[in-house]
Amino acid sequence: MIRKAEARDAEAFCNVIRTSIIELCGLDHKGNKDILDEWLENKTVENCKNWILDECSNSFVAEKDGNIVGISHIGINGHLFLCYVLPCVKGLGIGGKLLSAAENSVTDLGLMSISLQSTITAKGFYEHYGYIGDAEIKNSLEYCKPIRQ
Repeated sequence: MIRKAEARDAEAFCNVIRTSIIELCGLDHKGNKDILDEWLENKTVENCKNWILDECSNSFVAEKDGNIVGISHIGINGHLFLCYVLPCVKGLGIGGKLLSAAENSVTDLGLMSISLQSTITAKGFYEHYGYIGDAEIKNSLEYCKPIRQ
């Protein structure tokens, strides 16, 4: 089940992000502690709570068997900031549902496209859902998906 995130979800929201980065994004951090520390530095429960409560963005969680197993977070400007799932649900379609929830939450705002900065790990995921690569910047990929023609 996908639903809007609430402040009480902040700890689980943070856990999904941190676990996914550590366990699923090996192509990006290559196990390098310095890279991981820098990447995880702002992934705190307090920051996650602030992101969830931010009125200029929308956050979603995916639940399975009563546990939060995935998250997404998009700005009302159409920039997707986060879309992560736990390793135990990777490949089950939950990431696609979270992405769709985020996209749908901003499609009526008159935006022409949705943008994001992706890991190398998630390249195939975003391309599968229609995102087009714009550039490669500092070990990450810039993507855009038109939502209006």
